[in-house]
Amino acid sequence: MRSYAWGSVDQVPRLLGVAPTGDPVAEIWLGAHATASALVGRGEDDAGVALRDVIARNPRSCVGPDGGELPFLLKILGVADPLSLQVHPGAEQARAGFAREEAAGIALEAPNRTYKDPHVKPEMVYALASFELLAGFRRPEDIRASLAPLAGASALARSLVQALAPGRPGALREAVQIALTGVDANPDAVIEFTAACRRQLAAPGDDPGPYALPVALAKRYPGDRALAVVMMMTHISLAPGEALYVPPGTLHAYLRGLAVEITGPSDNVLRAGLTRKYIDAARVATTIDWGASGPVRPAVSRQGAIRLLRPPQRLFQLADIRVTGSTQVPLEGPRIALALEGQVTAFTDLGSLHLSRGQSLFAMASEGAMTLRGKSRVILAAPGMGPATWGLAKTTNL
Repeated sequence: MRSYAWGSVDQVPRLLGVAPTGDPVAEIWLGAHATASALVGRGEDDAGVALRDVIARNPRSCVGPDGGELPFLLKILGVADPLSLQVHPGAEQARAGFAREEAAGIALEAPNRTYKDPHVKPEMVYALASFELLAGFRRPEDIRASLAPLAGASALARSLVQALAPGRPGALREAVQIALTGVDANPDAVIEFTAACRRQLAAPGDDPGPYALPVALAKRYPGDRALAVVMMMTHISLAPGEALYVPPGTLHAYLRGLAVEITGPSDNVLRAGLTRKYIDAARVATTIDWGASGPVRPAVSRQGAIRLLRPPQRLFQLADIRVTGSTQVPLEGPRIALALEGQVTAFTDLGSLHLSRGQSLFAMASEGAMTLRGKSRVILAAPGMGPATWGLAKTTNL
């Protein structure tokens, strides 16, 4: 469990059927990452061992013929306040950055540690309740139109309007770099900028959309450079059951709501602002992938009781399974399943394991297909492709 300040006190406990403690519960991790591996055990009285250690002892049995690490990380997110504005590095940058910080002797849990592992981190968020986020950028002409009314009262807005002049190549990249690293985006200039947003928000007849979020965030982060970038970004609302895939190199921030998230096996985060954590705005500006398509909706298909979500790459996939009776799960690869409702028993060639609401299991590469029996709602994470031989163990990260 991760008790970050942005977490909700009650959303995740209520989902998993446990009593809130009064502390925020931001994230539950179910995976094998070095900084927060889930635990696996065979019974209620078994304290368990780290899933990462289990896999390391027998990687071929756990993950598949090629061994290696579990290729995904499953999370539950309860977001009460906005997360940092952030981006995840691509594969080459992750490898180089991890090697550089390891050589420098920076501890994994050090506040200024950015690269926690050498892996890439694509991610897909799947809304369990309404979920709001910023991801990717609006069209430059729309951003410029929103900034133009502020230019008379804000030097930063004037600089951004000039950078976004029609026909300028790389205009959006230049505008974001000005906001994150330029001399015109010092704290006083940002405070002036958000004051102009506040006045524009109060003006009758105007669309409050472009101005409301910077004004609201400025109450917690006055003078933060990321506030001007927020106005440039696409605000997305997901209804329950909707999902969004965020590729590496895509600037984003989660704002509020309850969701499942499946990511690559990585915790590499470069932050641009809206946080008390370590910020590296200059590196964020050079990490954004300006040639990428940005956030996209995953492919969704249904096979009986199974609703399957597949992002446009082969690292992982996610299933939402409504079990009523018996359901055979056709997915291959090492899997993690989490029961969100009711009672369910998972059967494989190795045996069976019963799950109640809030409990999860790990299916390892040592047996055949899985069948679920009972009445439950199960979230199941799996690799995008892999061999169909797996086994079972309970997991937890509470």
